[in-house]
Amino acid sequence: MPLYRVTVICMGLTEAQLVDAVSDMLSEFAERPWQKDVRCEAKDGVLRLSALNDFDSNGQALLDEFWDTVIAYVHFDDKVSFEVEEVSVQNNLADD
Repeated sequence: MPLYRVTVICMGLTEAQLVDAVSDMLSEFAERPWQKDVRCEAKDGVLRLSALNDFDSNGQALLDEFWDTVIAYVHFDDKVSFEVEEVSVQNNLADD
């Protein structure tokens, strides 16, 4: 069964919001065992989260979870946007 490395991004957060958001995302996604090898970073004004799973071939499931989590944890007033940045297929966890 293939695994999908899905990367999703959020743009429009301030630098201060980005710093706090990384730990919030990692903490929240640690509670989601269906998302494996979760990584999160804030770089160049973008919050980027990636995870491995065996069901999300187009990235929309992770995008929905990410969207909900950002909205729940980050208090923002300005417009933010979300998108699937990349989906790649892997044969197993060791391929990453």
